[in-house]
Amino acid sequence: MNPFNTIFSNHFSKAILSLIFILGLNGPLALAGPFTHCPSKAFLFQGNPVSSYGINLVTGNYALIEDNPGISANINGLGFNQQDRYLYGFNTTHFQLARMGSDFKVETLNLSGLPQNTTFFVGDVANHYYYLYRRNVGLYKVDLSPLDQDANAPLNAILITTSATIRLTDFAFHPKDNKLYGVDNSTGELYQIDPQSGTHITMGATGETGTFGAMYFDVNGYFYMSRNQDGQIYRIDLSTISSATPLTQLEALDVTAVKFADGPSSNQNDGARCASAPLIDEDTPSIIDFGDAPSSYGTSLADNGARHLIDGTTYLGLSAPDGDYDGYSGADSDDSSLSNSQSFDDEEGINFVTAFEAGLDSIVSVYASRSGILSAWFDWNRDGDFDDLNEQAIVDVQLEAGLNAVSLRVPKEAIVGSSWSRFRFSQQSGLAHFGGSSSGEVEDHAINISATDLSYRYYPGENSWVTLAYEDKWPESEDYDMNDVVMRYRTIEVLRDNKVVRIDIKGELQALGGYHHSGFAVQLVNIATSNVNTQTVRLLHNNVKQLYSGTNGADTWDIVESDQPNAVVVASQDLWKHVTSVCIHYRSEPGCTQAQSFNFELSVPFITPVELSDMPAPPYDPFIFGTENLYHGEIFNGHPGRSLEIHLADHAPTAKFNSAFFGMGDDTSDPTINRYFRTSNNLPWALEITDQWHWPSERKPLLQAYPNFQQFVESQGTQSNNWFELNQAVSQHLFE
Repeated sequence: MNPFNTIFSNHFSKAILSLIFILGLNGPLALAGPFTHCPSKAFLFQGNPVSSYGINLVTGNYALIEDNPGISANINGLGFNQQDRYLYGFNTTHFQLARMGSDFKVETLNLSGLPQNTTFFVGDVANHYYYLYRRNVGLYKVDLSPLDQDANAPLNAILITTSATIRLTDFAFHPKDNKLYGVDNSTGELYQIDPQSGTHITMGATGETGTFGAMYFDVNGYFYMSRNQDGQIYRIDLSTISSATPLTQLEALDVTAVKFADGPSSNQNDGARCASAPLIDEDTPSIIDFGDAPSSYGTSLADNGARHLIDGTTYLGLSAPDGDYDGYSGADSDDSSLSNSQSFDDEEGINFVTAFEAGLDSIVSVYASRSGILSAWFDWNRDGDFDDLNEQAIVDVQLEAGLNAVSLRVPKEAIVGSSWSRFRFSQQSGLAHFGGSSSGEVEDHAINISATDLSYRYYPGENSWVTLAYEDKWPESEDYDMNDVVMRYRTIEVLRDNKVVRIDIKGELQALGGYHHSGFAVQLVNIATSNVNTQTVRLLHNNVKQLYSGTNGADTWDIVESDQPNAVVVASQDLWKHVTSVCIHYRSEPGCTQAQSFNFELSVPFITPVELSDMPAPPYDPFIFGTENLYHGEIFNGHPGRSLEIHLADHAPTAKFNSAFFGMGDDTSDPTINRYFRTSNNLPWALEITDQWHWPSERKPLLQAYPNFQQFVESQGTQSNNWFELNQAVSQHLFE
C-alpha cells in the first residue's frame, strides 16, 4: 500500500465512517461533516466531474481521494475555510457556489449577487470570507458566517472592485498578512492583492510562466504554485512578510520561483490548502527521507533540500531508509533524528571502490533495491555547494537491482581536501541536487579529494586540431573528393611517473559527403585490449555520457571491441545517426552551410600504465568502417559491414577486417611489404592534415581543389608539403 494513501485514510477515516446517507432516487441528502482538523496535505481538483487528489508538497507525491463528487460538474477556485473546516469553490458548469466536506462530495449553496452566467476560476478563503476573481470582471467576497447556523442560508456576493487586470488562474492568502498573492500567467510577475480594496502591488518577476492553476501557502509563509502543463511545483520564499512589512521591503524581496517538486499535470487544475498547517505533520517523518550534508548544501526543507518519499521498494542498500523530520546536517546524523527505536544506519548503499584523485577516474559501488535512476553531485571545488559546472558527475544512470559499478571523472581542477557528495536514487529522471522526489532515497557522504602528480601531452596541441578526411568508396577511387567523412581530431595522453595512464581522444565531425554509412573508431597498435580498464572507459556524445554497450540492429557492440588483440575503441557505429542535414549531404554541398553539430570524447584508461617507449605515435590509427546491414557499393558481394575498414595510408587494418578485400578495384595493398590503402600511383583513401582544413565540395576531386597534392604524393612528401594550405587551393572547388 502506498504510505501516502495510508496517511490519507488515517486523516479521513473517522469522517468517512460518520457519513449519514439517506438513500433515495436523488442520492444522498445529507453530506459528511467538515474535516476534523487542519490537514497538512494540499488538495488538487481536476476534471469534470471533478476528481479530488491529495498532494504532498514536500515530495510531489499525489493520490486520488474521490472521483465521484455526486455531481457532474467542474469545481474550481477552491479554498479551505479554517473557521468551519470546509472547502469552498465555484461550480463552473452551473455557475453556483459549492462546498465540500471530508468526503469530497459537492454541496450546492444558495448564492446571489454575481454576474449571471459568468464562470470564476480563481478563489480562496480567509477569515470566514470566500473571495472570487475574474479578469475584466472583478473581485468579489462572500460572507460564509450565515452557514454556521443554517446550511441553506442565503449568501450574497459583494463586489470589491471591477479593476481586475491580472491574468490569474488561482491565488492564495498569506497566513501572516492576510493578503492575496498570485502570479500572472503570461508575464510571470508576482502580485500582492489587498482583499479589502482590490488594489495590487507588483512584487517582481518569478522567472516562470505558464498556467498556474493551483497555488498554496504553508504556515511559515512559503508560497507554492503548480503549473498545469507539466505538474512542476515551484516555491517562492515569502516567509519574511507580515502585516507590518513596509512597501519598500516588499518590492525589494527576491521572488524567484525555485522548483520544489514534480506533481501531476492537467489541463484543468485548482488547489486548496489549510495555510495554517506545516508541510510536515506528525505522520510525515515515517515516509520521507532527507539528506544530511552540512546546511550550505541545501539539506533542510527550509532550504529546499533533497528529499524522497519512502515508497518501500526504491532505495539504496539492503534496507529501506528510516524517515526524517527534516534534513539534519552532519555525517549520518539522520540516524538519530527519530526519537523511537526504529532509527538505524541507512547510509549503506554507496561505497567508494577507488580514491577520488584529481584528473583521474573513480569507481563507485552502488547497491540498488530495484531498477531505477541514479544521479550524484560532488563538491569538487569545496565551496560548500553543488551548484558549479561539472559537479553533477553522475547524470540519470540506469541501475539494475543489486550491485552496480558506476564510473566518474574527477576534474583535474578539483581542489585537494575533504568535501561532500550527494547521491539520489529514484524512479524519476531529471532530479536536481535539491527538491522533492516521489520515490527513492538520498544519501550524502563525506569524501576526500587527493592530489595526483599528472602531466599531459597533447597532439597536435592543447587548443589545435588535425583534420582527418576519408573517401568511403574504397577500394574504388570514384570521385575522390575526400569529403565523405571529415573529422577534426586531437589526442591527450595523461602521464603519471612518466607513464601513460589514460588516453583521451576528441573529435568534431565536420562533413559527411558520402551516400554510404560509416562508423568511426581508433586502433591502439601494441596496446592490448586486456590492458584497457573497461570499468572506467567512457564515451561522450555532445557531452552526454553513452552506455558502454549498445545495439545496431541485431548486433551488440561495445565501446572497446572485446575480440581484438590490439585495443580498438569505437566512437560511433553510424556517423549519420548523429546529424541532420539541410541538404542531401552534410556540410559538403555549395549553399548547404550549417553549424557543426556532433562531437565526441573517448577516454581510454589503462590497468597497467604504459611506458612512453611502448606507446604508438598519435594520432594512433583512426579509421572508418562500414555500418552493419547497409549497402556499401556494387563491388562487394552483399553488405560488408564491420569487415570493411578504411585507414590512413600504410596503417594495417584490425583483426575484424576482411583481407579478401585487398587488391580489389583500385587498391594495391600488399601486407607483405606493409603497403596498405594506396592506389597504384600512391593516392591514399584517408588523409591526416595538420591543420583545420577546408575540404572540397561534393564531387570536386581533391586534385582539382588542391592541384599540388599530386606532386606531394609523387615525391613521397618531399615537395609541395604545404599543398593543403588555403592559399594553395582553387577556392571555387572548396566547401564554404
